[in-house]
Amino acid sequence: MDQNSKKSSRILHHLYEKQRQSPYYDNLSRPVTDLLPFIANGIRGVTTNPAIFERAISSTNSYDEQLSELVKTGKDIESAYWEIVVKDIQDTCKLLESLYSESFGVDGYVSVAVSPKLANDTKETIEAAKWLYRMVGCPNVYIKIPATDESIISIKEVISMGISVNATLIFCLPRYEAVIDAYLDGLEACAMSDLSKVSSASAFYISRVDITIDKKLEQIGTTQSLHLRGKGAVAQAVLAYQLYQKKFSGPRWELLEKRGAKKQRLMWASTNVKNPAYPDTFYVDSLIGPDTISTIPDQALGAFMDHGIVSRTLDAKVSEAQDIYNAIEKLGIDWSLVGTQLEHEVLDSFTNSFHNVLDCMQKKAKSRDFISI
Repeated sequence: MDQNSKKSSRILHHLYEKQRQSPYYDNLSRPVTDLLPFIANGIRGVTTNPAIFERAISSTNSYDEQLSELVKTGKDIESAYWEIVVKDIQDTCKLLESLYSESFGVDGYVSVAVSPKLANDTKETIEAAKWLYRMVGCPNVYIKIPATDESIISIKEVISMGISVNATLIFCLPRYEAVIDAYLDGLEACAMSDLSKVSSASAFYISRVDITIDKKLEQIGTTQSLHLRGKGAVAQAVLAYQLYQKKFSGPRWELLEKRGAKKQRLMWASTNVKNPAYPDTFYVDSLIGPDTISTIPDQALGAFMDHGIVSRTLDAKVSEAQDIYNAIEKLGIDWSLVGTQLEHEVLDSFTNSFHNVLDCMQKKAKSRDFISI
């Protein structure tokens, strides 16, 4: 094995061992045993979303046999979809079970989202989270709940029931703080004497923020605004980490820690570089820091394993990050409005993926060849 191959096969292990950042793989399809080489190379968890399941189910025939059986037993398409998803999540949870045990419940999680159709319905989101948790039946499942205004309360309620939550679709600092507060409120309301079985991550989106901010900076078109392109998302993430450190310290947190509570880790999401002008490892390299998760899709993972740099970058330039954040705000760009816009866009995208996969399954179920499987 040459030096580059050695580096490639160890870099994810180094990320965790040297910097205490956990790399999670943002992808899943059958057979889930395809994940085993990734786990051997240092992947410590898996994240999914409706777009990932749309791609997996519509572009392969790996799911056709189970779908055929479900249709024959009279299952409607949406029920069949959830049975298929639950099976993938259960099987993946089993693959990561030993990692979950060895890390004392810190890593080894598999994230699965409630239906994106429920994002603005507090009560239905709570019910869906409870149902999904019960159906998967594994301690190392993260139920993904979007951090919309309506679902912040859902996050608190679900945490209070002792269910582990990945609070997702976070695009701005005020919403992130609301998610932390929901977690703390949920832990305080939880009747369990030992809180160590409850875990949570907060998925803070990165590259999508830059795409939107960069467009606005280009519209302004001054030398100063153009100089700020490609800097906003990382700057905001750096400040999010500062907020994390502040909120998970002090008397309130110490009381919860005495009951066994774990810190809600920041999870960097949307780490694929979408602008070809930026290095392909830009977002992974720029946000390395302890007690965080980097959720990495295929493209970014391949690039990072090939030529990523394992170095603590997340809190290396905090004052510079604050200056960048303030400079963007002074140009008239409202971070919270950008966050709301992105939340709607991504929710719409996931809802479309959800409907598309159901349509695809419906077409498969109706085809004559399919019925004879």
